[in-house]
Amino acid sequence: MLTITWQEEIASLKQNLKKEINKISGFSKIIVLDHICINNLKSKLERLEEIEKILSIDKYNIVFIGTIGQGKTTAICHLFNLISNFNVSKTIAGKPRNITETKELLSTGAGKTTICEVIIKAAEKTYIEIEPYTVDEMKNIIFEFCDSIANKDNPQTDQNITISKEVERAIRNVIKMKLYYKTISDGDKKKTEIIDQAKEEFDQLGLVELKKIALNNANLESRTTNRIECDNQNNEREWIKNTFAAINTAEFNEFAIPKKIYLYVSYDVLSGSKLSQFDSVVDTKGLDENPIRQDLQKYIESQDTICLFVTSFKDAPEANIRKLIGYHLTSKSKDFHHRFVTLVLPYKKEPEKVNGCDESWDLGIQIRKNEIQDTFRHSNLDFFLENILFYDALRYYRDDIVKLNTDIYSEEDIQADKNEFIEAIACVVERRRNILLDEIKDIKESFTRIKNGDALTVPEIEAIENAIHKIKDLRYLNKRVPSFVYKDEDQGFVAKYVEYYRTLYKAWNTKHAIHLNFGYYEPRNIDIYYDMRVFAEGINEDEMLKKFTKQAKQELENILNELTSANEYLKTFIPELVIQYNSFYDDFISKVGVEIQGEAISKLSPQKEDYRFWMALIEEKGKVRPPGITYTDNVCKTLKHELETEQSLNIFLEIKAGQYWAELVTKILSFFGEK
Repeated sequence: MLTITWQEEIASLKQNLKKEINKISGFSKIIVLDHICINNLKSKLERLEEIEKILSIDKYNIVFIGTIGQGKTTAICHLFNLISNFNVSKTIAGKPRNITETKELLSTGAGKTTICEVIIKAAEKTYIEIEPYTVDEMKNIIFEFCDSIANKDNPQTDQNITISKEVERAIRNVIKMKLYYKTISDGDKKKTEIIDQAKEEFDQLGLVELKKIALNNANLESRTTNRIECDNQNNEREWIKNTFAAINTAEFNEFAIPKKIYLYVSYDVLSGSKLSQFDSVVDTKGLDENPIRQDLQKYIESQDTICLFVTSFKDAPEANIRKLIGYHLTSKSKDFHHRFVTLVLPYKKEPEKVNGCDESWDLGIQIRKNEIQDTFRHSNLDFFLENILFYDALRYYRDDIVKLNTDIYSEEDIQADKNEFIEAIACVVERRRNILLDEIKDIKESFTRIKNGDALTVPEIEAIENAIHKIKDLRYLNKRVPSFVYKDEDQGFVAKYVEYYRTLYKAWNTKHAIHLNFGYYEPRNIDIYYDMRVFAEGINEDEMLKKFTKQAKQELENILNELTSANEYLKTFIPELVIQYNSFYDDFISKVGVEIQGEAISKLSPQKEDYRFWMALIEEKGKVRPPGITYTDNVCKTLKHELETEQSLNIFLEIKAGQYWAELVTKILSFFGEK
């Protein structure tokens, strides 16, 4: 007997659904039950289209997301065989020695090493491409660096400008003002001094001249090359390591500082690697104080992406990871948890040290996995136990040098560990696939029940009409959410967002960089307009719009659920309607958030560079203030005033929330044939 494929199953089911919809729609008189049937069948049809697209995904993207310095890049390199043995000098037992060590091909270190997001793909030949910063963007970054040099000796430490290490490293290479070290004699002793060429130029010539020299040295207009191909076919791994490092630190005169780096690796290099099983592997820029970023959302919402949230063993899941995962998992309709993986990176035999594991790696891992699951559960986050994975890239290496500990392990042990991890990722995809295949069966069975259903009785119709009346009463959100919750001087949207801005970007120089770029700061993926969207929506279920509408949402869900007790036949429809309602609600939250983002951009984006609002913020730098008044106080006061002028964002949020909530309720009513 021939087995029917899922493609054939979906095609047949879609055809039957369309026939039934056309049949019912052709009735001379369409009653309430007919409306319910038609809309239910249409939702089934839409869901089948979505399932078909997901099941048709050939290769997934694997995206690593984690806090700075947790070992994302190291894990990626070892998992996908982007490593090689290199001769290095190292001090062992107090003596310098020449040894062979295993090194990652991508730049790694104790955090703040990779300057930007890196996308890795299998290819016929090895080459690197970049998405560069524009000339104007690089000019702003260089000027910010120069300002940081000028402020280096400022006795007011809160006024010091801090540039991230990876950006500073690249800028110094671009402007040809590196740090170098000089050994000097001090009596019988020798000591090493750090010589800062940029500081020397500033001390001698001042800030204006430093900026001129820096721009002249940078020669930004000539940095137009975006691609470089491997010219060392005999040792592609060495070429990747050296070239990637040079691009990552902007050492090539013809390359700009990269916003993104695309590394294409040949199949010769990938011998034994599983990289080609995936469309790409992405090493995202590390999370800092704000983990909810727009550049990550595109991956999180992509159906063809598995998101690996990287966290240390002892802190798993870290606060930033919980915050990021929690924000997205509040969207109940999107099944993010099917594609979310918590990747825990143990360090130096941490699993063996877990209480109660008797120095057993496997038992320590299992105990920690259950503890992590409990943490998610206590935070009301839906997370599969099977999607909590562990990987220690250096588990089989010696403690003194990065070299296989051949006294205990073999290369086969390392490969088996990698294979086990890749298989675990494949299982994530397979579980998702099986859930969707089961859903196809459920849709088919539900469709059969609908076709064989009986007409509703008078009491049952009355129950539906009563529910419709209650739903109509929920159409106007202002009856459930009083106006003051949006506008309260201390707890309203603008007031709370400004306080959020104050604390989220604590350093004054971060705020100043944001102001110089009119609300953005690309080197750290900062976008205050997106921040406003996220904040307006609610970072979790107990914040802002999600909090304001929680009771109304529950009331509407209760009305729908009560209908299932009115009639056995309705049990076929209502649970699916509740699922649809969750989707409508998530869309409602998202639409209001997007409107806030758009309105904030319209309200704050400058029409010209001397725009009064941004100039007021920019000029706060270095301003003399009365005792007790700080830079941050004035900046936040100015921002709050601007967001509340003309049409306040408080009022805008209230209006849009009411508008899109009414649309949500209308969609529910249309299910019953009402308007």
